[in-house]
Amino acid sequence: MDSVRAFAEPFTHFIVDNFLPAEMAEAAHGHFFDGTGPWIRRHHLYSRHKATRTEGLHPSVEAALRYCESPILCATMEQLTHVRPLVSDGLRFGGGQHVIYQTGLLGMHADFTHHPTSGARRAVNLLLYLNKQAAVGANCGELELWAPDMRARVVSIALVFNRAVIFLTSPTSWHGHPDPLLIGAPRKSLAVYYYTLASETDARLVTTDYRPRPQDHYLRVRRWLARRLKG
Repeated sequence: MDSVRAFAEPFTHFIVDNFLPAEMAEAAHGHFFDGTGPWIRRHHLYSRHKATRTEGLHPSVEAALRYCESPILCATMEQLTHVRPLVSDGLRFGGGQHVIYQTGLLGMHADFTHHPTSGARRAVNLLLYLNKQAAVGANCGELELWAPDMRARVVSIALVFNRAVIFLTSPTSWHGHPDPLLIGAPRKSLAVYYYTLASETDARLVTTDYRPRPQDHYLRVRRWLARRLKG
């Protein structure tokens, strides 16, 4: 694990290159699509040509996820973020393997804030990228972080092999890659979420909150109409 780069804007986040041990990262990359588990397709207005899975993974991918979910990594996340205590999610709800194919996208969103079964507060996201080829430049699947008011992009983070992006979650931690993926190789990542004790005063998002960007006129009209119809 290389040195950690910490940033405060638009919300607390960290970039760590060479996150996994080199052999583990290579193996997870090489066997990403192997395994027996079914992929679950995610396809709607804000999510195009995306699939996820949490079970039946190749042992090399399973090893990488378990490394990230381990008590040692939870303790490392506590030291890094100053959020304590932190535990990983054995159910991998919303996490695990994520892949987005060419022309796919993932709209800007803030994640659900509390675990659906335990009720624990989701506090920290870890997104680990396993794209082997260089993916630098416009529409190569960069992770975008936007301001709390969703008026402007603040950060664009390139997909670098074995790069982890770690950030504190909240109802305004807007992130995604909202433009269609132009590169031919799939956008491959592992997602691990860490939870802490919930409080009655916590702001809550029951489900993922997708938001259109200022330039997403069609999505903005659809959102306005949906709100009008709901009353």
